Amino acid sequence: MLDKDKVKRFWDDRASTFESVAFESIANLEQDKNNLELKIDRETQKVFDWLGDVKDKTIVDLGAGVGQWTFRFTARGAKHVTAVEYSAPLAEIGRNEAVRQGVDNIDFVVSPAEKFLADDAYDIVFISGLFVYLNDDQSDELMKNLVKACNSNTLILLRDGTGLENRHEINDRLSEHLQSNYSATYRTRQQYVDMFAAAGFSIVRDENMFEEGSPLNKYPETRLRIYQFKPDF
Repeated sequence: MLDKDKVKRFWDDRASTFESVAFESIANLEQDKNNLELKIDRETQKVFDWLGDVKDKTIVDLGAGVGQWTFRFTARGAKHVTAVEYSAPLAEIGRNEAVRQGVDNIDFVVSPAEKFLADDAYDIVFISGLFVYLNDDQSDELMKNLVKACNSNTLILLRDGTGLENRHEINDRLSEHLQSNYSATYRTRQQYVDMFAAAGFSIVRDENMFEEGSPLNKYPETRLRIYQFKPDF
């Protein structure tokens, strides 16, 4: 089980890197400039291929970080984005960026994603790099509350780290890449499918984010995957 306080402290501390790393790198955890550019390019293309046209859509971005995806949505014409982030320093960076860009259709909500209760259903639910930092009880609570953010037409897109053969856990281990202790749980593809199915969502399609052999696949035990789900209600 991950230590929730240490995970939270890791993300609060990431905000302090803002002066030394690119805006996109704060929550992306990619320190190498060339890899960061490649990662953004490949991910952006695939995510929007799967989402389609987001113009005039309402979107909730769960685990929004500094809003790196949120700003991509608004740049493509999203009607409104609710960016949910539990690290207040990261959300504050996002708010300042919105002011800098003159974007006024974003609400940054400081809340644990699993505690967020939607007032109305969204057209799109985007969950990015979130479940790897949640314990099972937190994940179960998120799935229970996710129903409130959806109607029968809501598109749910999950972008998250996935254990290839088994559930893979890193617990408070020093990462040379990040120069910080790091914790994460990488559930298997089947565990994600089962978790969503138990809450009333069916898998539409899924695949690895990057092709095999890509320098962005850094670890043999895990892959970043993209999943599309739909409500069964």
